[in-house]
Amino acid sequence: MLHHQHIAELGPLLEKLDIRHVIISPGSRNAPLTQLFTASNSFECHSIVDERSAGYVALGMARQLRQPVVVVTTSGTAVLNLAPAVAEAFYQQVPLAILTADRPPENISQFDNQAIDQMAPFYNHSRGFYEFPLELRSEHELQQALTAAEQLIHAAISYPGGPVHINLPLDEPLYERLPGPLLSGKGLASEPGQPDLDPPDLDPPDLDSNELNPLAVESWSASQKILLLAGMGVWDDELRSLMEELTRTKQLVMVAENIANIPSDQVIANPELALESATEVERKELAPDLVIAFGGQVVSKRLKLFTQSIKGMKTRVIEGDPRAALNELATAGREAGKDVENGFLKEWKRIEKRGLDRLSEYLDRVSFCNLTAVRDILSFMPAHAVVHLGNSATIRYSQLMPVRFDLTYFSNRGTSGIDGCVSAAVGAALFSDQLHLLLVGDLSFVYDSNALWNQKFPSNLKIIVLNDGGGGIFRLLDGPERMEFFEEFSVTHHPVSLELLSQSFGRSYQRAQNKEELIEKLAILYQPGSSLSILEVNTSDSENSRIFKEFFNQNP
Repeated sequence: MLHHQHIAELGPLLEKLDIRHVIISPGSRNAPLTQLFTASNSFECHSIVDERSAGYVALGMARQLRQPVVVVTTSGTAVLNLAPAVAEAFYQQVPLAILTADRPPENISQFDNQAIDQMAPFYNHSRGFYEFPLELRSEHELQQALTAAEQLIHAAISYPGGPVHINLPLDEPLYERLPGPLLSGKGLASEPGQPDLDPPDLDPPDLDSNELNPLAVESWSASQKILLLAGMGVWDDELRSLMEELTRTKQLVMVAENIANIPSDQVIANPELALESATEVERKELAPDLVIAFGGQVVSKRLKLFTQSIKGMKTRVIEGDPRAALNELATAGREAGKDVENGFLKEWKRIEKRGLDRLSEYLDRVSFCNLTAVRDILSFMPAHAVVHLGNSATIRYSQLMPVRFDLTYFSNRGTSGIDGCVSAAVGAALFSDQLHLLLVGDLSFVYDSNALWNQKFPSNLKIIVLNDGGGGIFRLLDGPERMEFFEEFSVTHHPVSLELLSQSFGRSYQRAQNKEELIEKLAILYQPGSSLSILEVNTSDSENSRIFKEFFNQNP
């Protein structure tokens, strides 16, 4: 039997696939894996104790680097703690390679320590699962197993991409020197007469134009008003140019929220404000007869309800990279030979501007609150920074503000959970020279505070916590506050001192409780080389929900 030989082979295999970064959570059963990665100069290893945080750090890292990242855990519930991050990575199509150590199969259900059934626990939220055999008795069996692992990792980095899970049952002894590799990263696919598997590019492939015929011929040509909806993503200048070109050839409106990252004056970046500001008659004028959508999640609830209410409207979804589809549509416009007067876009832009102006005037006269704080925080941010937005109320506040084209916006909107907001920002900032800002609520910050427990905590990450004394999102929604359980089980007030919590992790902290203090502290926080890590903006005594609802209850 080749004892732990497959572990020794994993290093060259992952190196061959251009995987360099490894997140390791401590344990005993995963000691051979830890030895493998830490003993090699080919890998940069990061120690994250909390597996739930480790998964999200890896997600933020892979999203920033646009490269797959490995996560290593021990056996038992350590594996299950990765589930939220795996689900988020699955819906964001972020490549992760999850390597989990396990007990031998015969130890399961025998009251052994840290032993659970680890067979495909992420089955519905991953691109695939493979379990190495406990015993590999020949080089041929070893090659077969490594080929299966290699093919699975290809699934992580090929379109549509996402997390994959490799489970490794390991017997003792665990603390002995690993053997040297026999195969040098080669699986069966690399044997003579077989094609070598080169790692594919992370960018998804262009779609086959044959798939676009129903979209291009039936829907596009027959539609009078088109809404082109870009979901969450980081899209390039080529795509932006194609979208702008389409607005000159059809009655077409591009809608792209801040997390779509499409910097263009031709984009409707504040659909929530535009639709809130429109009269009933104007909403009918804004209604498209075709919606073409691509990318990830869209936040605006008003936009979703608006499109769902339009009778007879057609919807087409472009899977994968939209450039091939949009280029085909742009080509049809070029062949038509002339630009059109896009009154549909002008009407959307007019109403969006009215909404932005109304909000600006309103915020100038209300007292200090979450909304005014978010406006100042985003307005004073240095150019070319990266903004990470917490879920719940925070991202909704941000989407009411004018989008800055010199900023990049991220959020964990694949599943929209609060559980990894801090960790994902930490992972992204670790591999960037830019200033990274995390804007997050107090519950999200406390919930994921173990992200601060990081030996390599990035100095370029600044965290602003909007502390409104609990789950503020529930105060903004219509309905929850009428329930008797509202305060205790929805808002969930907490006794945590954010100052003491920050200091317990060795992070420098300051607090702002009014507009003047906020402006003063932002200047310190945003200053290059500032040691300040965490700024609490305390709005717990402000009328956040009244101010928010009052604005939206005003008649357009």
